[in-house]
Amino acid sequence: MSVLLLVPASPLYLASPEFRFLARWLEGEARAAFGAVERHDLGEAARDRLGDASAPAWVLVAEPEAFAGRATLAALAAALTGAGSAAGWGAPRLLAEVESPPAAPPVRTLRVFERLESAVLAQPAGEAAAALPISLWRRSALAAAAAAAGSVAAALDGARGGIRCGLGHRFVGYYGQRRDDVLPLLRAPLAEVLEIGCGDGATGELLQQRLGCRVTGVELNPVAAATAARRLHRVLCADVEQLELDGRFDLVLALELFEHLTEQEAFLARIRPLLEPEGTLLLSVPNVGAAAVVEDLIAGRFDYLPVGLLCYTHYRFFTRATLASWLERSGFSRVRFVPQPGELPERLVAAVAAAGLEVDRDSLATLGFFVLAQP
Repeated sequence: MSVLLLVPASPLYLASPEFRFLARWLEGEARAAFGAVERHDLGEAARDRLGDASAPAWVLVAEPEAFAGRATLAALAAALTGAGSAAGWGAPRLLAEVESPPAAPPVRTLRVFERLESAVLAQPAGEAAAALPISLWRRSALAAAAAAAGSVAAALDGARGGIRCGLGHRFVGYYGQRRDDVLPLLRAPLAEVLEIGCGDGATGELLQQRLGCRVTGVELNPVAAATAARRLHRVLCADVEQLELDGRFDLVLALELFEHLTEQEAFLARIRPLLEPEGTLLLSVPNVGAAAVVEDLIAGRFDYLPVGLLCYTHYRFFTRATLASWLERSGFSRVRFVPQPGELPERLVAAVAAAGLEVDRDSLATLGFFVLAQP
C-alpha cells in the first residue's frame, strides 16, 4: 500500500529549515501508515497524476504548516474503507478545536499531543466540514471531484461530507506573528530600532505605527525579508552571525532568535556596542526548565517540533540562570527578566520533592523569558 502526498509549493516555507523538517516528518508518518510515499506539488500537474490508474489509491493533501501522525492517518484509512462508508475523504479534528479535559495541561510537546490523539481516536467519528489544512482521500474520489470542480484546489475548497477522525495540527505561521506582547515592556521615546529575525515585518511595522520609530530589520529567509522590506524602514537579508552590523540603536529586538544562534556570546559582544547609552537589548527566550519539557525528559522523551519549546533549529537551550550568567560575562550589568507564565503541575512538584530533589517552582511554571539587558 502507498499514498500520494500533495502539498502546495510555498517559497516561504521551502526556505525555512523548520518547515522542511515538518515536511520530512509528515512524509515519515505517512510512510509508517501506508508503506510508501509519492510526493508531488499540489498544482495542476497533480490532476493528471490523480487520473493515472497506476497512481496510489490513497491521496494525502496537506498545507505546508499541517501535520497528522501515523495513528490518525491509519484510522482515517480504516474509516474510509469501513463497511457502508460512502465518504470519499476524511480529515482529522484540529488541535485548536479540541478542548483538553480540565485537569490536563495544554499541549506543548509531542508526547502530550499523542496522549490527546489517543483520546480523540477513541471518540466516534464525525463529519468533516473542510478538507484543508489536511485530509486523506480515495484517489478516485479526489479525481472525480477535481474533474467536476475544474481543479484540485477547487475540489478541496468545495469538499463537504467527509469523515472526521483522529487529531491533526496546523502549526503557527512562523514568519508572520505580530508580537503585541512586547509593547508594555518598551520605554518611549524610541527613535532607532534594530529587529533581528524580523520575519515578514509584522512586529516592526507595529512598533513604527505605535511608537513613531524607524525599524531596521534583519531576516535570513529571503521570501519573508522581501515582504518585510515593504513594511520597514530598511531590511537586510542575511545571517546575523555573518553580517557586519553598524549604527546606533535605542532598542535591539530579538524575539525567539537567541536560541537559534550558534555563537550566542559572540552575538552579545557584537550587539552591545550598537546600543545607545540607555539602549536596551530585548530578547524572548524559551525556558528548557518548563514543566512540559521536564515531564517529557522524565518519561524518556525529547521530541523536536517545527516551532515551540523544542523547535528543530534551537541550537542551545537555556534557563534563567544560564541566560543571566551569559549576559553578565558579555558586559550587560543591568538585566531584568519578565517570565512568560505556563502551567505548574502540582503532581510533578510533589513527585520530585518526594524523591528528595531540589525543586525550582518558578522555573517549572515558566515557558520562557523576556530579557531586558543594558550595558
